[in-house]
Order: sequence, then C-alpha cells, then structure tokens
Amino acid sequence: MTPGHQRPRTAGTPDPDPIRNTPGVSVRVQFVGVVLLLLFFAVNALIAARTHTPTVDEFMHLPSGLYYLRTGDFAVNPQNPPLVRMLAALPLVFMDAKLETGPQWHTDPMSWGPWVLGTRFMRLNADRYFDLFFAGRVMIVLLGVAGGLLVFLWARQLYGATVGLGSLLLYCTMPVILGHASVVTPDVGVSSFLIGGFYALFRLAERKTWWRAAVAGSLFGLAFCAKSVTLLFLPLVPLLLALGWGWWDKKGAVRFALAAGVFTLFAWIAVNGVYFFSHFPFPQAAIDGIRYQAAVGVKGEYPSFLFGAWSLKGWWYYYLVALLYKVPLPFLLLLVLGILGISRSRLPWRNAAWIVLPPLLLLYILSFHYHINYGIRYLLPAFPFLILIAGCGIETLLQGNRSARVCLGALLLWQTISCVAVSPHHLAYFNELAGGTDHARRILLDSNVDWGQDLGRLKQYMDRQGLPEIRLAYFGHVDPNLYGIRYSFPPAKPEPGLYAISANYLGGYPYAITYWDSQILPVPPRLWSWLDDYKPVARVGHSIYIFDITRIK
Repeated sequence: MTPGHQRPRTAGTPDPDPIRNTPGVSVRVQFVGVVLLLLFFAVNALIAARTHTPTVDEFMHLPSGLYYLRTGDFAVNPQNPPLVRMLAALPLVFMDAKLETGPQWHTDPMSWGPWVLGTRFMRLNADRYFDLFFAGRVMIVLLGVAGGLLVFLWARQLYGATVGLGSLLLYCTMPVILGHASVVTPDVGVSSFLIGGFYALFRLAERKTWWRAAVAGSLFGLAFCAKSVTLLFLPLVPLLLALGWGWWDKKGAVRFALAAGVFTLFAWIAVNGVYFFSHFPFPQAAIDGIRYQAAVGVKGEYPSFLFGAWSLKGWWYYYLVALLYKVPLPFLLLLVLGILGISRSRLPWRNAAWIVLPPLLLLYILSFHYHINYGIRYLLPAFPFLILIAGCGIETLLQGNRSARVCLGALLLWQTISCVAVSPHHLAYFNELAGGTDHARRILLDSNVDWGQDLGRLKQYMDRQGLPEIRLAYFGHVDPNLYGIRYSFPPAKPEPGLYAISANYLGGYPYAITYWDSQILPVPPRLWSWLDDYKPVARVGHSIYIFDITRIK
C-alpha cells in the first residue's frame, strides 16, 4: 500500500518521523525524562489504587469483567462495553477469585442487578476483597501510562521533543487523569485507545501504509469496546483522513479507499474479537449497550448537581464549569495560550484539525445532546487532545524571551505542586477558583467529589479518635463491616450524636444503599441534608464529613 514515489506529507510536520531528535534534547534525555514522568504518574496512581475504597461504579465493573472472562456471556450488564472490565479482571483469573456465574444475573439494565452481583462478589471474597481490586486497578494504571506515552509521541512530532516532555508533564500531573487511572472504570481506557487510534490515523495520512490502517482500525475497535462514546468520534475518521491525505489523483483515491476498507475490516475484527465472536457478524450485547446509552442520554438517569441545584436534564454549560474548576489553573492558562497560538497559525491548520476537532465535538455533544451530568470523567477522552493544544502554548512560551521561558517553568512547577499536594485524593481535586474542598462540594458533586473512595480512611480516623461506633451515611456499596466499622444509619430528623456523612448525601443525593443485609434501601432526596445546618468537626479524605452534635438547633 506504500506509494511508489514520495507525496506531500500534509498531515504532519516537514519531518514527520516520530523519533526525530530536537536540537539540544538528546534521545537519552528524552528517554530518561519520559521514564521519570511516567514513573511519577504510575506511583501516584498506585498509591491511590492501594488506599481508595472501591468506588460506586467499579464495585460492579470488576466482577462483571471476571464474569465475562469465565462465561463468555456478555448479556449481563451490557450498559457499557466489556473490554476495560475484562482487562482489569485478568489478574483475578490467576488469583482464583470466587464468583457466582449462573444465569440469575440476566437482569433489566435499569435494575440493581449488576450491583447485587458486585455485592455477592464482595461477600464471597471478603478476606481479600481489597487485594483483588488493587490487582484490577493496576491494569488501569498501565492503560493510563500508555496514554501518556502516546501524548508524548504525538506532541513531539507536532512541536519537538522539549514540548513533548512538557506535554507529558501536563498529562502526568493532571489530577482528573490520575484520579480515574486509579479506579476500575472505562474512562481512562477509552481515552488511551482513542488517542492511539487518532494518532495511528494521523500517521496513516502521512505514510499511507496498510499496516497503519490496520492499527488505526484495531485501536478504534478497541476504543469502542472500552466505551461506546467512541461512536461520537467516528464521523471525524473519514473527515480527518481526507484532510490529511493530500494525494487525490486516481491512484491516490484508490489508496484512500483501500485504507478505509482496511480500517473498517480491522475495527470490525477487533470488536468481534473482544466479544469472542458471539452473535456474529456483530455482538448483540454491543447493540443493547448502544440502545441503553442512547436512552439514558436523552432522558437522564439520576439527577445532576450544579451550584446547589438538582436537575434531571442537566445544564448545557455543566462541562465548561467542570473544566473551569476541576483542572489546574496552569493548564487552563497554557490551554488558552495554545488556542490563541493555533488561531494565529502557529500550527498548520491540517495538523491543528486533528487535535482541535475531537474535543470540540465531544464537548458539543455532551453539552447539547446528552442529559447526564455526573462528572468531568465523561469529558476525559478529550483530555489528551486538550493537552496537545496546551502543547502549542508551551511552544509559544519556549519561543519567547527569557521572561516567557521563566513563566513557563513557573506554570509547570505550579501544576506539579498542585498535583502532589492533593495526592492521593486526585478524584476530588478542585483548583484555587473553587475556594477549597468545603466550598467545592457546593459547586459540583457526584464523581467530582464523592465516589465512595474514603470509607477505609474513615476507619483510620475512628481508630485514631478511639471511636467504637458512628452513625454513618456512606455513598457507596462496600460494606463498612469489611473494615470493622460499627455503625448505624442516621435518623431522618435531627438528634444528638456523632455522624459521618458523605458529601453527596449532605447535598441531598437520592441514591440507594445496597450493603445492608440483602436489601436495597432507597435514600429519598435530602434525607440527611439536615446535617448540613451544622458545622463539621472534621473531614475524612475529601468526601466524608464528621459531625458531633450535642445540641439541636
């Protein structure tokens, strides 16, 4: 499929070789820099993975992945594609984790069936439950590391090695990426597969070789198998490939059609391979998942929270607000500078289209055509591209005077300090504009702050304070008894006592408790919000508030 003679490489730089060396930055320095930054990322993510309580969604993701590996039955919990769950569950196959694999888990997607499966998995493996989750989380950390490496390679090709290392630093110190790289959910996985797929497509537009088409198609197929949000990006595939092709005589058009065919073939093979070629020629579970996501995207599922208000339909500006508060300010400044640089043609428009259109498309669809506002994690596939845009901001400062370069160093140091200071609580990170975590929970809730990650830290707090028992309203599914926490539920009306309340319940989130015996206990809206009238005496992690109430107001 390689052309017989050279053609303009309109998708890339004048020197598109991905291992080109920038003057002043040797290959050895690049290697050491990449290794150190990715090691920083992995260590931070692993510390969180070791210390976080299994969060609301991963509680059912990990056992579902093990179920798929053992049975090949994808009709159970088909709401999201299975790939990331299966990858996370791979270590559990060799750890002989216990799991019930009967047909009783074929439940309505809108029911609590997947979480009941998770509860049974928790009971059966109570003696090593947290070790199993840590093993699964290690696989997500590896996916996050792969995403960082791809960001470096693409940034280096666009701007040079120095900017590549700066862009990788932004990736490795981005709290939202680190936070979700430490839990078993599909968000980091789909982000890594998507940036890999678009980068392979970018290289295909340059070099026009069949194996690049195969790699790009396979990665897009795997991205879809990680999360169905991948479908939103598919219209960009032919558009960007055509923009970068630059070879439109008869032979070039034939090559383009062949590349498109190879891409499609390998994407199809990848999807069917992940689903073990069930319901050939296309997995029925994948179709069911698409239908489910389309339905909840239109009508919503649970209420969303923003600035103290709840809504079933959400707000078109929700994700803009999340970006404003949930990412470090140095990154926002570099992103704005990068956007200005691209608008002034510091990056050729054919290159800029590859990194600008994907995040714009995702932000548009999430803002105007999707009614689920549960957290910035839904915007996570855009982050590698946003970092590449910020790379243009890094290049702008690098090409400036000495003061500009000092400013760049200060911004990167500020970003790094912000990341280190919040570790290992990256899930609940808010920047300085939020005015601290206590105020931040009045701006955004759900997975932005409280995903049930701090239950283990509550036990440590109780041990330090010598507290034998507490009234607990915990937003999550892990049984507090696994940590040895003695508890009772708080009353619906004010009473004196010692309370531990999750931020989501303080804000009035209507959710359900699944860890109380075998019952599903619904929590009505604002059941425990009366506690928010009192001043907490302590905060555990960033999501559980302690109240010692001696006198009723």
